[in-house]
Amino acid sequence: MNRRLSTALAAFLTIGLATPALSAEICGIEATPGNGGMKVQTGKFSAECIPKGKCSISLSSVDNVGIALERASVSGSWLALVKSTSSIDSGAGFDLVFDGEDETRIAPDFLIAAEDMKSVRIDDDVSDIVLTTMLQSKTMNATVQLIGGKRVIHEIALGDLAAATKWVDCAQAK
Repeated sequence: MNRRLSTALAAFLTIGLATPALSAEICGIEATPGNGGMKVQTGKFSAECIPKGKCSISLSSVDNVGIALERASVSGSWLALVKSTSSIDSGAGFDLVFDGEDETRIAPDFLIAAEDMKSVRIDDDVSDIVLTTMLQSKTMNATVQLIGGKRVIHEIALGDLAAATKWVDCAQAK
């Protein structure tokens, strides 16, 4: 074998062996790198954790309006939040319907908006109630109103949410 080819082959093998694995099993689920942490897919939901930091579960995204859950640490509270590329009308509140039953209204008093109005989170105590209800339900419809009056409706099947929260509990505890 000529010297250049053997040097190139040795360099290729060294680089190939030094490259970190693209995926790894974490808490029983195949995880892939993403945004400085690891990301998994549990049914319809994607969950992501940053080492020794925040974890999130993406629940739905419709018309550039996303609904997610976030938690800063394994002992912290889950926060429900809405993010958008457009400004969210937090003064309109959020409407939630679980399993086709009566509408639950999250009043503006329980919403905390970012200065640019593109991110709104539900306060801690109400987020706990919302998550508990989500885990006991099969479906949730969430209506978010944007500045200007556009209403965005999310229809979310919740069957895989328990698996996603269980993975986050395990991953954050590591």
